[in-house]
Amino acid sequence: MMLEGIRLLLEPEYEVVAAVADGMELVEVAARLRPDMALVDVSMPVLDGIEATRQLATVSPDTRVLVLSFHRQASWVQAAFEAGAWGYLAKTSAAGEIERAVRAVSTGQFYISPGVTRALVAPTAPAASTAESPSPAKPGGLTEREVEVVRLVGEGLPNKEIASALRISVTTVRTHLSNAYEKLGKETRVELALFAAREMGAGR
Repeated sequence: MMLEGIRLLLEPEYEVVAAVADGMELVEVAARLRPDMALVDVSMPVLDGIEATRQLATVSPDTRVLVLSFHRQASWVQAAFEAGAWGYLAKTSAAGEIERAVRAVSTGQFYISPGVTRALVAPTAPAASTAESPSPAKPGGLTEREVEVVRLVGEGLPNKEIASALRISVTTVRTHLSNAYEKLGKETRVELALFAAREMGAGR
């Protein structure tokens, strides 16, 4: 039912070239058709979504993978990206978010569902307190604007939307991101997004 719903959602804008029943079939079909993008269910039978994503990187290296999953633990997210995924989307996502995720990944941007980033920070979120607490220090020596940019990366926003939200240019966003990568010792947008989720409360 979910598969058919996604197909109906995407077909007005994208050509759906195949739908498969398990991970092994996915790898075989992708090797033959070389699709631009694949939506991969983590819980597929025969070959799970993480291993299927890893094999896709070999048989169809230009295929960008968007993983769909009920799992929101950091270990699953990390495993998906290490296997070669471009995006990680919660199965409970609404139609609008599915469209945003597909559009982001299809244009070469990484995507992490805000619902997933909320789950990543929930276990370490401090308990609510009525006592006054000091303002938290900015992580890694980031400026206030760099913090805002990194937090929005953690929300899954692309540079253009970050620029619009903060009323700055896309070039300025890239400059802030470059500074953040250097200060935080991160190399990819995914690492930055996961950092934002864990350390800055992105997605809450």
